Amino acid sequence: MRDNDRTAVLLGKGTGMGARRRGKDARVGAVSFLPRRRRLFGVRAVRLVLLWAVACLVLPLPAFGGPAHPRVATVRAAPAAAGAALHRRKGFAFYNGISAPTGITAGPDGALWFTNNGFTSNSIGRISTAGKVTNFNDPSINSPQQIAAGPDGALWFTSAYSNSIGRITTAGKVTIYANPSILGGGITVGPDGALWFTNFSIGAGSIGRITTAGKVSIYTDPSISGPTGIAAGSDGALWFTNGGNAFSVPPVPGSIGRITTAGKVTNYTGPAINSPQQIAAGPDGALWFTSGNPFSIPPVPGSIGRITTAGVVTNYTNPSTYSPQGITAGPDGALWFTNYGNPSANPPVPDSIGRVSTAGVVTNYTDPSISGPSAITVGPDGALWFTNLLDDTIGRISTAVVVTNYPGPGISGPTGIAAGPDGALWFTNNGNPFSIPPVPGSIVRITTAGKVTNYSDPSISSPSAIVTGPDGALWFTNFNSSAIGRITTHGKVTSYSDPSIYAPQGITAGPDGALWFTNGFSIGRITTHGNVTTYSDPSIANPSGIAAGPDGALWFTNGGDSFSGIPDSIGRVTTHGKFTSYTDPNVSLPIAITAGPDGALWFTNWGLGTETPSIGRINTAGVITNYPDGRIYFPSGIVAAPHGKAMWFTNQANNSIGRFLP
Repeated sequence: MRDNDRTAVLLGKGTGMGARRRGKDARVGAVSFLPRRRRLFGVRAVRLVLLWAVACLVLPLPAFGGPAHPRVATVRAAPAAAGAALHRRKGFAFYNGISAPTGITAGPDGALWFTNNGFTSNSIGRISTAGKVTNFNDPSINSPQQIAAGPDGALWFTSAYSNSIGRITTAGKVTIYANPSILGGGITVGPDGALWFTNFSIGAGSIGRITTAGKVSIYTDPSISGPTGIAAGSDGALWFTNGGNAFSVPPVPGSIGRITTAGKVTNYTGPAINSPQQIAAGPDGALWFTSGNPFSIPPVPGSIGRITTAGVVTNYTNPSTYSPQGITAGPDGALWFTNYGNPSANPPVPDSIGRVSTAGVVTNYTDPSISGPSAITVGPDGALWFTNLLDDTIGRISTAVVVTNYPGPGISGPTGIAAGPDGALWFTNNGNPFSIPPVPGSIVRITTAGKVTNYSDPSISSPSAIVTGPDGALWFTNFNSSAIGRITTHGKVTSYSDPSIYAPQGITAGPDGALWFTNGFSIGRITTHGNVTTYSDPSIANPSGIAAGPDGALWFTNGGDSFSGIPDSIGRVTTHGKFTSYTDPNVSLPIAITAGPDGALWFTNWGLGTETPSIGRINTAGVITNYPDGRIYFPSGIVAAPHGKAMWFTNQANNSIGRFLP
């Protein structure tokens, strides 16, 4: 392949497109760079820049306004030859019968769907996990770019040159929604059930929204400049990459944009953000993006960036990351990306598939059959599937599926967690009343496969802890409304209030058939009929979590009170109201507690001052052990897995679920 062929494809196609009672500052990570040797370009660089400028100028400028006009067609499926695997080294497989594939996504039918953007075929393709390829052709499909599975069971795709958004059912029925303001690039499903997409334009552009009924809205802002990738964030907003304009005077730097479902735009800039391409939500609650521009003067090295929902940016790279393109969250808790190489470099940098852990460790996987990899997605088989733009194939790379964090829609400030009687995990969503729009509290169910269901009710107000009761329902505390809630496995909610209940937090099923909970300065007990009793003691100050121990007593976390000299501790109370308190330097703002499978009690430590957030363990003799980890961030709820020895916990600050295997 000639270098200028690779350049034309890169430029003309490719992506083408805190604590309630104690204040605790969020940790702010410093922007970091890994050193990398700058490559020198001669006459070839000038030619590549000119090619890039020409490729960008042929894109039409967007016009705004006007309704979308649907055009419907049922297309004839054109079966391609079943894709025999071309290579199977290092877990790869490749399939043909395709023409310049660009975007790819997992469909609702268990197959992968992709866009064909080639000279021989402008179509939508489908490939089964066994490698069978089918192409759907229609005259209305024109230069399709990115594709996403919609909430309506269909596939939605963008078109670069036809000013339209397309929809195709799994049966092959195509509908085109035309609008002069559409110049689509990336596309994703938003938290509001609509499709959100980027309208690319050099030095300008906009963000679009289209409902499943075809209604189009366009959002503009002076900070939007050459947007390409877009993804739904863990904060209920849409995040997108702004490529900027390196040739304007003065140059417009790249940036990361955020837009709420109400259309409010925020822009994040900085030296760590340079020519960002695609973006994806990570399992750590942050957004991860690819960036770099080998054709700018001077060249911008390729890298993988991470931005928190608070706007804190970190940058990761290695010598094998040259020009990363697509990125997606993998089933193993890491981010996977496609990487264009540079065969002319010394030494040459091959095309590859990259993996970056949430700790920033970058690994690249190469194979001779990877050629111009572009988009990437997780398949229903647990592997990563990607498009090879330059040799018209679809690639697959396997990975060991070890998932420890499950982010998903419906998770907002998760706090308490419990194993339900139905074999699933149930947790409380604290919500976010200060977001736009506000996110109410709710009760959420998540299967061990990661499927999330959300239950809301007006009586649910900042729920904290949750536990399975002796009556087969889930019981939880409502902190803000000072009430105890009950929810059945079918989602029916009941609320119990009493003058003695004040800001309850933890709750557990006691050995006496009642529910026990923590109050502001006392321990409470409620029967399954709603009768309430409270117990107080001088050692109690700001108790949080509570659990029934294997010794027939109740164990709870005690936040302490520095003004009255009561230290942080782990407390124990018998069903007759007798108290014992255990202190230790490793107990620092403990929150939740639960009985583990090893006969001990396990609890979460938020950490205070110089203390690191951690998972703690105390046996019934009062001996405490501490397990810190840099990925633990404001841990709140904790529970033993339904089967096995693992402990599952909620990371409240980054909207994720953690798993610890002792």
